[in-house]
Amino acid sequence: MLKLDFNERADSIPNWLKDFSVDTSQLWKYPNRVEVEELLAQSLNTAKENIFLSNGGDESIDLLFKMCKLNNQSILLPIPAFSQYTHQLRVWGIEHTIIESHDDLSIDLEVTAQNMKPNQWLIITRPNNPTGECISEGDLINLIELAQVIGTKIFLDEAYIEFFLENSKLNYALNYDNVISLRTFSKAYGLAGARLGYLLGNSELINAFKKIAPPFNVNQLSLQMAKHALKNTNEVSRYCKVIAINRQLVYGFLKSCGIEVFDGKGNFLLFKLPPKKKILLSLYLGKLGIQIKTNVDDLPDCVRITIPENITLLFDALQTVFKPEIIGFDMDGVLIDTSKSYDQCIMKTVNYFTEKSINASNISELRSKGGFNNDWNLTQGLIKGLGFVIELDEIIAKFQEYYQTYKNNEINLLQNDKLFNKGYTTAIITGRPKAEALDGIKQLAIKPDYIISADDVCQQKPSPEGINSLKNKTQKSRMWFCGDTVDDMQAGLAGNCLCIGIGTDAENLYAAGADIVLENINQLEELL
Repeated sequence: MLKLDFNERADSIPNWLKDFSVDTSQLWKYPNRVEVEELLAQSLNTAKENIFLSNGGDESIDLLFKMCKLNNQSILLPIPAFSQYTHQLRVWGIEHTIIESHDDLSIDLEVTAQNMKPNQWLIITRPNNPTGECISEGDLINLIELAQVIGTKIFLDEAYIEFFLENSKLNYALNYDNVISLRTFSKAYGLAGARLGYLLGNSELINAFKKIAPPFNVNQLSLQMAKHALKNTNEVSRYCKVIAINRQLVYGFLKSCGIEVFDGKGNFLLFKLPPKKKILLSLYLGKLGIQIKTNVDDLPDCVRITIPENITLLFDALQTVFKPEIIGFDMDGVLIDTSKSYDQCIMKTVNYFTEKSINASNISELRSKGGFNNDWNLTQGLIKGLGFVIELDEIIAKFQEYYQTYKNNEINLLQNDKLFNKGYTTAIITGRPKAEALDGIKQLAIKPDYIISADDVCQQKPSPEGINSLKNKTQKSRMWFCGDTVDDMQAGLAGNCLCIGIGTDAENLYAAGADIVLENINQLEELL
């Protein structure tokens, strides 16, 4: 699984970690944090008294709320915000003020400033999670300096600061006595599992946090890894640059697709999608082993994706979802309702050879099991199920005889030809013989770029032969395939397509590989 939902270092072990080994001779001792704090102080050009190591950033957040509860201090929280902050508000029941965002989800700095007051902590996350917004240095300094005058302290969450390459590297917590910064080894350093973070600020504020923290809140193994990491900051910087480049690549692509994407500066991107497109993206990526965050707190129409170091798999998948090169369609049950033509022929043919009657549910039940290349084979399967053995040639002859009577009963399911007048290649991949496929196209008044019928393949669906043949002809690979049967979905899955199920048999279609199931083909336009 390519885990792109929690903003960890998703797909690569830090190079410096590969030669790390645990010094087991120290494990019998209680952990000593001094050496790591000294290394951090040295890298930040400050004293170790200005640093406090915590059990991940989460412990520092928890300590902030604990301190507010003990000292009757209030919280000022602009949203959207990291879920831990809203969670802690519920847990601790602290007096607080929530500042709603602008319509574009950016922090409302003016209203935030208006609500600052003494004996209060203002929480600012920069870059923000989940939007990735990075308020400007000027705006931040204005907030800090106004807060100094009012008597407000600022808790500056900088968990993603290493990915904001344009940052001035000014340590606000060391330049202002009312600011404390949270930083972490979980993101850029790739040590989310080690649970190690730190606070940076003047010694008075740091001591206030130390007093309410457990004495041995960080473990020996995490300290050893942190010490090793701090000696390899060049590799961490290189990694952050790669993530920033990949982030910009994905951002530019999503923008080119007309998607509302936030210009984030962390190791992730947040963007908005309509409900069906969100389902499609999530399920298709999940099928490829890519996990993304679709349940973003208080933002139900948004998706957040962590940016990996190796971008190829994710980027190819996003291109398939948002810019397909080929749209393939099955014909019967997708573009044309054949319940009064082919299905009637099935019933009549079964009755002719067995003198027994079947109904539409009998046909649907067997069709949903898959494995029938076309309605002739399905008819033979129904006949066999009734205890009769009839040669396929005989079945085909009788079936086609009935079809000449019933073919005029077919009804178009496609309401207009817009789906065949887009900027992608279109194709019909059907189990119909060529002549009947051409009749269907004439009836629909469409002009697909390619037609692949039963006469054009050796093996019909669920074999992907027709799909693969189409990809070879076009020299294109990013394809959606729309079908109404299990066989269609299995063919699409085997042909590395994004699979769109059509109809009411959602459970079986999803089980067979559908990435989304639509009630009818006309809903496809919404996804495109």
